[in-house]
Amino acid sequence: MKKRLFSLILLTKICVLCITASNNNLLLWQKAQKATESGDYEKAYQTYQELNRQCDSIYQKVYGEEVEDLRTTYQIDELELQNKQSANHLLSYLIGAISSLSVLILICLFFFRRQNKQLTISRQKLEEAKILAEESVKNKSLFLSNMSHEVRTPLNALSGFSNILSMDGIDNETIRECDDIIRLNSDLLLKLINDVVDISCIDLEHMSFNISSCDAVALCKYVVQTMEKIKHTQADILFHSELESLIINTDSSRLQQILINLIVNASKFTKQGKIILSLEQKGREACFAVTDTGCGIAPELHSRLFGRFEKLDEKAQGTGLGLSICQLIIRRLGGDILIDPTYTDGARFVFTHPLEERRRI
Repeated sequence: MKKRLFSLILLTKICVLCITASNNNLLLWQKAQKATESGDYEKAYQTYQELNRQCDSIYQKVYGEEVEDLRTTYQIDELELQNKQSANHLLSYLIGAISSLSVLILICLFFFRRQNKQLTISRQKLEEAKILAEESVKNKSLFLSNMSHEVRTPLNALSGFSNILSMDGIDNETIRECDDIIRLNSDLLLKLINDVVDISCIDLEHMSFNISSCDAVALCKYVVQTMEKIKHTQADILFHSELESLIINTDSSRLQQILINLIVNASKFTKQGKIILSLEQKGREACFAVTDTGCGIAPELHSRLFGRFEKLDEKAQGTGLGLSICQLIIRRLGGDILIDPTYTDGARFVFTHPLEERRRI
């Protein structure tokens, strides 16, 4: 019974194996079957063992090939995976290199842009310094030219009329006329020197300001009365204002200097007619204006009015510093000055002054 059962198991195994078996295995299987049918179980058992060994050998060979194929496939997959990992690493390195290079390029561009900006600023400063130097040379030449002419005229008058006074036999009328001329030219020479001193002091910020309360209306009236007495023109010098009093914090001597300069400047170009000083309050500022009915100033010359040594009439006396000094003082006091372009019956200069101290240093 056991032998039959064992034979049945072997037979089943052999049947399965014989599906892929060779012709030799098929012959062994047939031989084993015959031995079993003839009752020679011993021989059938040996035949089945032989067949089993051959089948095992075949299975080992087949499975070995399959395992080898699997191992080869695995190795190929592993190589592909390694290649992919290497490619990924290479791509990562490449991305990192590109990123680093991009950052380096950006840094270089930023650095070069900054250097270029600094170079542009340096060039601009150099150009500005060049323009200032040229302007300084021009101003120096104009200053020497103006001063040599302006100083020579009163000095010649002083020298000439002083010699006349030293002559014998001159009458009192001649002495009085010479004395007036000498006094007039002395005042003119003193004014020229004061203008030069003022412009240099303001530039160096050495001009002192004594700020105190001042009645602008009373100051304007005083200036007009004084200028009316010493004027060198037939034009009337008047003061107009609806204000009875206007208290401001200012340097009264500097404000008086501005008003006198503007009125003197107007009198040079207004031989007849009127020169009017006006005052009004606008908000927290006092607004002064000097209006004349003279020859006026061409609009294209307005931009040159406050330049140093600018003289619209070369024959007129003066250094060309009066308006420039006025502008510097007014701005130091916190106001500003301009010429009114809408007034066409002469010239009108307008300047503002804060009611309270607001100096620009």
